[in-house]
Order: sequence, then structure tokens, then C-alpha cells
Amino acid sequence: MIAQSNPKTDASILYEHPLNEQVRTYLRLESLFDNLQELAATDSHASHIAALHTLLEILDCLDRGDIKGDILKELEQQKLHFQQLSESPYIDELKLKTFLQQLEQIFNWISQYPGKFGSQLRKDRFIELINNRMRIPGGSCSFDIPELHQFISSTFANRHNQFEIWFKHFSGLHQCIKILLRLFRENAAFEETVTSSGSYQHNLAKGASAQMVRIKLPSDANIFPEVSGSKHCFNIRFLVPHNDDIIASTQDHMFHIAIC
Repeated sequence: MIAQSNPKTDASILYEHPLNEQVRTYLRLESLFDNLQELAATDSHASHIAALHTLLEILDCLDRGDIKGDILKELEQQKLHFQQLSESPYIDELKLKTFLQQLEQIFNWISQYPGKFGSQLRKDRFIELINNRMRIPGGSCSFDIPELHQFISSTFANRHNQFEIWFKHFSGLHQCIKILLRLFRENAAFEETVTSSGSYQHNLAKGASAQMVRIKLPSDANIFPEVSGSKHCFNIRFLVPHNDDIIASTQDHMFHIAIC
């Protein structure tokens, strides 16, 4: 498997663009889950207010479409793919067996989850309370939600423990999304390429199952990519800040790309 680039340690900025709606949702949830865990682990009243806002965003995101059905279908395809790999003499049978067991456990967690993801958490009295009030700009003030103020004023251990209880509603989903995105990302290595007058276009082969486009630029690059595309083709144009505005670059730029 190809090692995933870590944007926090590499001297580069990593951009990822989904090529279908399912991966778009997975990337958003991955970001929200990571933000929630990081904010909840920080002993700060402001961080825990932000964590609650993030929790509500997760519930909003999970309320759209049939995420559960899409994930179960994707897991079935992945299980079938890896089961077929067992016939290859180059595969570590023990690692493959362990991974297939992990996929099966996640599949069971997802399939046995009652209703929509987060449906039980939405019925939590405290979550209902803050959901109705925190949507108001500045609605987390003590005069808006005294009960929230009491929660935020409790010990860090109490608040962190409560966040862990809430996050258990998503634990299997979080693990599933991490695995699926890791499989997508490891499906292709980065290759160096160059734009043509600031743009890059790629037509995907017929029947290709690319899930996302990954772009790496040097951290000191004064450009950033704007990606548009679908499962058939995609186009990248590089933009540059210019006199308090953003303009399209017309220069050629070297960058690294992985079509996963």
C-alpha cells in the first residue's frame, strides 16, 4: 500500500476534490469528526462551544441522503474485492484475513445501527435544547442557554467524558469512513505534472472508478487549485491572489497529482 502524505509534516499543502457525491460527504464528515475530537480534547470553554457547533454540523450532514445505504453498498464492494485478492500468491493471508474481519465488524455495526445515523442523539434533551438556540448568532450566551453555561462551567473531565458519550453514536461510522478514504487514497501514487497556461484537464478512462483527485503544492506556493469535474473528467485551474482580488494564473506550474 502507498503511504499517505501527511500535510502536517510535509513541506506541502494537500488539496482533495471528490469526484462523486458520496466521497464529498465522506470528506466532509472526516473533517468534522477530526475537528470535533480535537476541540473536545482541548481544555477551553471556547473550544467546547466550538465542539458543540461541530456536533450540530455533523447531525446536519448526516441528515442528508441515504448515507447508510451508500456505505453498506461500498463495504460490500470492498469485501468482494479483497476476498478475490486471497487467490493471489503475493498477498499476506494473515493481514488480509484480519482486514476482512475488520470490514465485517464495521459492516455489522453500520447495518445494525437503528435508523439514520445520529437519530438517537437528536432526541437527547440537551442536544435538542442547544440545537434550537445555538443557531442564533451569539446564541451560546448564558442568558440564552443557562443549562449550556452550567455544562461549560463544569470540570474538563466531566465535559470531555460527555463528548465521548455523544461521539459513541458515530464511532463505527467514523472508523468506516477512515478506512474507505484510506483505501481510496492508497489507490494511486502522486505523479509530477505541469499545467498548460495555468490549467490542467484530464479525461478519465471509460469504466474508470476514480473517487477523488489529490493535489500537492509547495507550502510556499502563491497559488491554489480550483477543481471542477465528475466521474468522467475534471479540470484544474490555478488561481493567484492579486491586488486584493483573485485571478486565474496563465503561467505553467509544476505540481503533484494523484487520481484515486
